[in-house]
Amino acid sequence: MISKSSYALTGAFVLVLGTIFIWGVLWISAGGPPQNFQRYLVYMTDSVSGLNVDSAVRFRGVDVGKVEQISIDPKNSGRVRLQLLIRQGTPITIETVANLEYQGLTGLASVNLGGGHADSKVLTRAEGEEYPVIQARSTLFSSLDLTLSDLLDNLIETSAGINDLLNEENRANVSRSIENVAGVTEKFLEQSQQLDAVIENLSATLENTRAASVGFPALVQDFSASAQAITRMADQINTVGERLASASAGIDQAANQTADDLAAFTGTTVPEIHALVSELRLAAENLRRMSDALAQDPSILLFGTPERQPGPGE
Repeated sequence: MISKSSYALTGAFVLVLGTIFIWGVLWISAGGPPQNFQRYLVYMTDSVSGLNVDSAVRFRGVDVGKVEQISIDPKNSGRVRLQLLIRQGTPITIETVANLEYQGLTGLASVNLGGGHADSKVLTRAEGEEYPVIQARSTLFSSLDLTLSDLLDNLIETSAGINDLLNEENRANVSRSIENVAGVTEKFLEQSQQLDAVIENLSATLENTRAASVGFPALVQDFSASAQAITRMADQINTVGERLASASAGIDQAANQTADDLAAFTGTTVPEIHALVSELRLAAENLRRMSDALAQDPSILLFGTPERQPGPGE
């Protein structure tokens, strides 16, 4: 027959064993013997999708703690407040930065700490903050997400603008503009053919001008020689006139019977001779001036003498 004391001992043994078992489970789940931890804060403006409470916190890939709390920053609704529980002794300095790190295709995220030097100052709590604040750094995926979102918004706006631009009225205007451009192109082709003919005529004119310019020096010499010959002729006629005048005077004295005829001869013929001499001299002078003008500007053979500009007061 079992005594009551045996039941008591059995119950005490089971209780002690259960206590030891529960303590062992808690010890294993806590990661071994108790350790000292320190709390830090991280404020992130990027999305923290995939990050959960108890997600790992790593320093350069080494597990140093976990995410203790995730909440919206009560001071700024555009930020997410992460409260981290990090093992004491982790080198958290003022240059340490935190960013999210995603694990493969699972979409699960963890907080990765990095940066800083061995001689950097230890991060301390700032005034107005409950715990020291680690600076956050945007990840490449977050930057790409924002960039793609902005790009998509711009594409949507551009597409809407193009749709507004290419309405029925504008399309009709564009079609008319294309038709007008085609008509202008055809007219330009017609004008280009006429322009080719003008260029050919101009080439022939320039060739004729070049040929004329080759013989121009000889023409100038001919003009000069003609002017000199006319000048000599005028001198000779003047001499003849003077001799006729002298002869008429002698004849007037020698033949009284023909006085009236000689007087008429000297009164009419000699002035005409003097006038002829004057005209010959004028013609010679004009030929000389023309020769000089041709020597200075041969183009007057083609275009004529340029119009003289009026002087002051004219």
